[in-house]
Amino acid sequence: MSSVETGQRQGAQSSKASPQDRIVPLLLRYSHVASFVLLIVLASLISPYFLDVTNLLNVVRGASMVGLVAIGMTIVILSRGIDLSAGSIVGVAALTAAAAASAGSPAAWALALLICMLLGVVNGLLVTKLNLQPFIATLAMMIFARGSVYLYSDGGDVYAEGADAMFRWLGSGHVLGLPVPVVVFIAVWAIFCYVMHHTRWGRHVYAVGANEEAARVYGIPVDRIKIQVYALSGFLSGMAGLLLVSRISVAEPNAGNLFELDAIAATLIGGTSFDGGVGGVAGTILGVLILAMITNLLNLMSVSPFVQMLAMGIIIVVAVVMSDLRNRKS
Repeated sequence: MSSVETGQRQGAQSSKASPQDRIVPLLLRYSHVASFVLLIVLASLISPYFLDVTNLLNVVRGASMVGLVAIGMTIVILSRGIDLSAGSIVGVAALTAAAAASAGSPAAWALALLICMLLGVVNGLLVTKLNLQPFIATLAMMIFARGSVYLYSDGGDVYAEGADAMFRWLGSGHVLGLPVPVVVFIAVWAIFCYVMHHTRWGRHVYAVGANEEAARVYGIPVDRIKIQVYALSGFLSGMAGLLLVSRISVAEPNAGNLFELDAIAATLIGGTSFDGGVGGVAGTILGVLILAMITNLLNLMSVSPFVQMLAMGIIIVVAVVMSDLRNRKS
C-alpha cells in the first residue's frame, strides 16, 4: 500500500471520529483549567466569604511558599526525577535565616540560599555520580536536612533576633497592594515559564526527561542538567523558607514539613507527567491555587484538619490517574 493511500485511509478514519473521541482528549488536556473554574464557582456558592478580596489574598499568600517549591518540583519531574527533600530544605532555609538574622537581611538570605542550593547540588551528585534513584537520594537528604534542623534547634523554635525591617518586609510587606510573597511567587513563575520554553536550557531539561539516552546522543550534558535542576529546586525551596520565616520571624523545627507532597500534587494537577518531558511550569500555578482553594474552602466550612488530610490523599490519587489518562490520550 502506498503512503498516499495510507494517508488517505488515516484521514478518512480521522474524519469519522465521533464527537466523543474529540471531546474526551480535550477535556483531559484542560482538566486542570476546568477544575479551577468549577472550584471557584462551587466555592463562591458554598461560602459567601470565599470571594472576599482579603480572603483571596490570604489564599494566594499562603500558597506562595508551596508554589515556589512546586515550581522547582515541576522542573525536577520534567527531567524525570523527584525531590522529596524540598520540604526539609525549606526548614533549613528558615532556620539558617533566623539564626543569621542579626548579621543583616542580605547576609542571612544569601547564606540560607547558598546552603540550600548546595544541598540541591548534593542531591544531583547522588543521582548522577552514585547512580542512586532520585527517590532514594532525596529521601536520604530529606532525613538528613530535617535531622540537621532538629540538631541545631534542639527541637525548639529559633527566633530571628536582631532582624531588621527588611527581613520582616519580605514576609509581611506589600508592593502595589499585593503581599510581597505573592509578588515573588508570580515573578518566579513568569521567569520559569519563559525559561522552560524559550531557552536552550529549558529545552535540554525536556529532552533529558523525554529520553535520557537520546539526549546523550545529541550531545546534551545530561548529568550537568540534572545537577542544575536539583540545585534549582534547592534554591527555590530556600526562597520559600525565607518567605516563611520572614512572615513570623520564628523558625519552627517543622517548618516546611510535607511541602514536598503538596508540591508534587500541584505539579501533577497542573498537567506535568511523572514520566518526564511532558507538562510545564505554566500549569503548576493552577495546581497550587486549586489545592489552596480546596484547603480554604474546607476551613471556611469548619471541616476537621484530619478530614482535610483524607481529602488531599484522594486528590493526589485522582491527579495521578488524570495525568496517566492524559498521557495515554496524547
